[in-house]
Amino acid sequence: MYNYLLQKNSWETYLGANNLFFFARSLLFLGLCIWLAFAPDSLSYTFYGWVLLIIFLSQLLGLYFYATKFKPNTTQFYSLTSLFDMIFITLLIVVTGGLKSDFYLLYYLSISLGAYHLGFGSGIFLAFLASFFYLLTNTPHLNEFFLGDLLIRISLFWVFAAGIGKLSSFLKSSEENLLKVFDTLNQRTTELEKSQVQIESIYEASRSLGEIYKLEQVIEKILEIAQKILRYQHFSILLLDKEKEVLMLKDKIEFGNKFKNTNPQQIPLSGITGSVLKEGKGVRIYDVKADPRYLPGLDGARSEMAVPMISQGKTIGVLNAESRKVGAFSEEDHKIFSILAGSAAMALENASLHQKMEELTIVDELTSIFNYRYFVQKLDDELKRARRYHQLLSLLMIDIDWFKKYNDNYGHLFGNLILKDLARVIKGCIRDVDILVRYGGEEFVVILPQTSKEDARNIGERIRSKVEQTQFKDKEEKLRVKLTVSLGVATYPENGTDPEELVKSVDRALYLAKGKGKNLICTV
Repeated sequence: MYNYLLQKNSWETYLGANNLFFFARSLLFLGLCIWLAFAPDSLSYTFYGWVLLIIFLSQLLGLYFYATKFKPNTTQFYSLTSLFDMIFITLLIVVTGGLKSDFYLLYYLSISLGAYHLGFGSGIFLAFLASFFYLLTNTPHLNEFFLGDLLIRISLFWVFAAGIGKLSSFLKSSEENLLKVFDTLNQRTTELEKSQVQIESIYEASRSLGEIYKLEQVIEKILEIAQKILRYQHFSILLLDKEKEVLMLKDKIEFGNKFKNTNPQQIPLSGITGSVLKEGKGVRIYDVKADPRYLPGLDGARSEMAVPMISQGKTIGVLNAESRKVGAFSEEDHKIFSILAGSAAMALENASLHQKMEELTIVDELTSIFNYRYFVQKLDDELKRARRYHQLLSLLMIDIDWFKKYNDNYGHLFGNLILKDLARVIKGCIRDVDILVRYGGEEFVVILPQTSKEDARNIGERIRSKVEQTQFKDKEEKLRVKLTVSLGVATYPENGTDPEELVKSVDRALYLAKGKGKNLICTV
C-alpha cells in the first residue's frame, strides 16, 4: 500500500509539474530567440545559434509527445532531459563566445533540476559532465581567462549539485516517512472499522442467541457466527462434562465446513483448552509448537486462541480457534472472541435450563422415562408418520402382576424401587427407536414404530421372560423378590386408526392377559 501511494504521489507530482516544466522551457526558447534576434549581425555565431534553437524546439516538441504518449516515470523523463541539456548548453556556449558567453548559467539550472528530481548521485554526475564539457570545449582559450573566475564557476556546479541533491533526498525521505505514517494510519483505521463492524455484527447476532431455547440450535448459531462474521476456518465448541471431568468436543468448523459430533470427542483438561477452563482466562498461543500443553487438534496447526465461556460465575466450556499460520490471532481478535464467548455462555446456559424444564414436564420423576403427557403427543406424531408412509405401528402395554401385594408387604418405598428397576429392564429389551413411557401407576407403554403385531409379540415375550428371570432387591440387598408382568399388544391400522382407538385396543388386550392368569401376552 505504501509503495503504491509513493508511486502514485510521484506520478501525480510529475504530472502537476509537467505543464510548468514545458512552460518554463518555452519561455527559455522564447528568450533565446529574442537574444539572437537582437544580436549584432556582425557576430558569426548567429546562424549556428538559430540552428541550435531549431534543435531545441524539436527536442521540446518530441519530449512533449513522449511525455503525453508514453507517460514515462520521473527518472526516465529527467534523465533524458538532463543529458540533452548538458550537450545543448555546451554547444550554445561554444557558438556564443565560449568562456565569454553568459549561457554557462544555464548549467546551474539544469544541474539543480536534475539533482532535485534524480537525487544526489545523479546531481554529482551532472556536475561532473558540466565541468568536463565546459573545460573540454574551452581548453584552447584558458590562457585568455582569469583562472579564479573559472574555478568559481565550476565549483558552483558541484555546490548546486550537492546542496540541491541533499535537499531532494531529505524531501523524498520525509515524503516516504509521511506516506508510511499515512499508510499505518490507514491500516489502523481499516482495522478499527473492520473491528467495529464485527463487534456490531456479533452484538446483533448475540441478541438473537438469547432468543433460542434449543441447545443444538444455539450451537448451530455460534458456528454460523464464527464462520460468517469472524470467518474462522478452524473453530470448535467444547463443553464441560463435570462428572467425567473432561471437555466434550461438540461441533466444529474445519476447512470452512461444519461438522456435528454425534459421539463427542473427550478432551482432557491437561491441554491448552483445559488450562483456559481451569483458570477462567483466554489465551493466544503465537506458536503451539513452543507450548508443551498443546494437544494435537487441527492437522498442521501453528497458532491457537481459546476463550472460556463463563455464565453467572461458572465456566461451562471453551471456544477454540486454530490456524496453520504462526501468530494468526491478534489482540483485537481476542477481544471480539471474548465477546462471542460471553454471549454464547449465556445462551447455552439458558438453553440448558430450558431443556431441563421441558424434560421435567415430559419425564417421569421416579423412573426417569417419559410420562403420559409425552406419550399422548408422541403417539399422535407417530400415527401421522405411519399414515403418511403407509407403515405399521404397534403398542405394547405392560402391567405388574400383584403389584399391590408388594406394596402392602414391603412398603411403598420398595414398590418405587421395583418400578425404577422394571423401567431399566424394559429399556434393555427394546430398540433405540422404541419409546418407553410410564403410563400411570404400575403400567408402562412402549410405542413400536414400523413394527408388525408378530414382531411386537416377540419384543413383549423378551420383556416378559427377562422380568421373570430378574431379582428385584432393595439398596441394602436384604429384600429380594421376583415378579411377573402381563402384556397387551395392539397394531395400527388393524386394531385402530386413531390414538384413542389404539389405546383402547391395547388396554383390552392387557386385561385379557390379566384375565387368563397373568404373566402372559395377549392381542385383540
